[in-house]
Amino acid sequence: MAPAGARDRLRGEVVVLGLITDAAGAPYLIDLAAAAAVVLTVLLAAATAAGAGLRMRWIVPAVWGVVVLPVTALGPLLTTAGCRGTPCELLDFGGALPLAIAPASFVLLALLMPRSRRNDLPAPGTRASVLLGGALWAAFVVWIAAMEGLVDAYTPLLLVAGGVGPGVGAAVWLIVDRLRRSARPPARSLALGALAGIVATMAGAATVAIPWSVAVAVLAGVISAVIARGRTRSVARAGWVVLAAGLIGLVAPVVSGDAIGVLFTAQIEAVPVPLVAAGAVAGFAALVSLPVWLGIRFGSRSPAGVPSGWAIPDSN
Repeated sequence: MAPAGARDRLRGEVVVLGLITDAAGAPYLIDLAAAAAVVLTVLLAAATAAGAGLRMRWIVPAVWGVVVLPVTALGPLLTTAGCRGTPCELLDFGGALPLAIAPASFVLLALLMPRSRRNDLPAPGTRASVLLGGALWAAFVVWIAAMEGLVDAYTPLLLVAGGVGPGVGAAVWLIVDRLRRSARPPARSLALGALAGIVATMAGAATVAIPWSVAVAVLAGVISAVIARGRTRSVARAGWVVLAAGLIGLVAPVVSGDAIGVLFTAQIEAVPVPLVAAGAVAGFAALVSLPVWLGIRFGSRSPAGVPSGWAIPDSN
């Protein structure tokens, strides 16, 4: 786990820069920074699973926190600041771009690490999966409601969205796994589905209501489970799963958002906005990650002292 002081400094950078540039209000920035602490810890685990050495593994969360997080959190907000109320407005209430799309894209190039050095992400047992999934679900309900910064007419919608999305995603992922006769334990299927539902709910929590929010969670659960197949513990495959759920969630507000989606307004010109934003964020994160993964590949050393990039895979 990253040292608390380091995580606090990385999160504080986003809050300070956001307030200086007037990109967003303090409640949003503070909630974003709180969620970033979780992402930093996950990235550290991903770097470890990808085969990074003891010292090199810290580079992944550090670079993401210092470079990628502030750019992807504040860049889209500042770029579309003058678009409020128009088709070019970016609808990302829960910060899916910096908290899901960016970190997922950042770990895709973990495939550059030698196969002989890669390990699977840690898999919790049945009881741990249930506890982790439940805690994540409950925390998300509170967190997404707090993003509003006050109790108002949107609070009930946010609480419902935070509860429904993960629940539907969990149920759908489990159904897909059962239909595919997957060997994955049911508790783990439910936890993974809840994560897919959370990611898909983030962007449209304040604008996509039932029944459309249910449809979004169903779609995210199905597509994520199909992409995952039996390899959710692979770092790169996990990245694709989160990327897919995040993209579905980002497109949802412009398609089915209350009074603003294409289904209600026929404003088709709004559809490319989240796609362009997601493409820009994903491309930037992947580009920044390229020298990071290459540096880890050739900078980490195997237990025998040989640079890991030149390690000879076991032929057995």
